[in-house]
Amino acid sequence: MTGMSADSEGRASLTVSGEQRRLSGHKNVHIAAGYAEDRSEVLEVTEKHGTMYNAIPCMPLPIAILCCIFNIAIPGLGTFVSSWTCLCGCKTRLAAPAKAFGINLLSAFLQMISFVIIVGWVWSIIWGMNFVQIAMSAGEPQKIPYYVRRQSSVE
Repeated sequence: MTGMSADSEGRASLTVSGEQRRLSGHKNVHIAAGYAEDRSEVLEVTEKHGTMYNAIPCMPLPIAILCCIFNIAIPGLGTFVSSWTCLCGCKTRLAAPAKAFGINLLSAFLQMISFVIIVGWVWSIIWGMNFVQIAMSAGEPQKIPYYVRRQSSVE
């Protein structure tokens, strides 16, 4: 038996074949039931990202690498440069480029301030790696789940 439920605090839980599992609030889970009740499969797990991550622009790869190097050398500098690319036509997951620009500027400022306690430097390096990952995944086609019928030698 497969079912989804939510508790009083809004946390989701998943029941598969009588076993209940708590799901993180940051995941979307798509489940397809097989021909029999006990053959359910998890098809896809996608992560939900916050507003700051969604504001990261999808830059051309050379610019993303340059911003990553800037973020490693001087925390927040690459994020500051990337915030201007939002206004120059680079796509973000947010609808409004001006909002993405403001959020990236805020991120850069917070990275520069928190550099003193090392947190900003680590955050800046992770943000730089995100620039490169997003730029590299921009050229890939969207992953569309495909379904393969299982063949059995016993009928």
